[in-house]
Amino acid sequence: MTVTAARRTMSPRRTTARTAAVAALSAAALLGGALTAQAAAPARATGVAVELAPAGALATMCYYKVNASGGLLIRSGPGTSYSVVGSYANGSTILASASTTNGFRNVGTNRWVSSAYTVRIVSYPCES
Repeated sequence: MTVTAARRTMSPRRTTARTAAVAALSAAALLGGALTAQAAAPARATGVAVELAPAGALATMCYYKVNASGGLLIRSGPGTSYSVVGSYANGSTILASASTTNGFRNVGTNRWVSSAYTVRIVSYPCES
């Protein structure tokens, strides 16, 4: 039996998504770390990770290093009474809001981390 492979073409939407993914990974390579885009998915402890700012974010976002020996919990709101939705491993690099609310930094839609366990990485510029 002969099997022939048909050439597939990607839709413009899929091509745009792939181009964006390649650009994000290229940026991560320039920064010297890994890049994970987890805007809607729960966070996972992945070692070194850079979280992308949510689309349309108006706040200034800066790079921070996680400084919590047991890892850093991600909560659904800015306080310890909010549910845990994920975590970052100690030493991870994250992109979070420069400003705080109740001592918490925003890292995405309904995702907050305690600012007490984040250290600003001054060698990376903040983004707005």
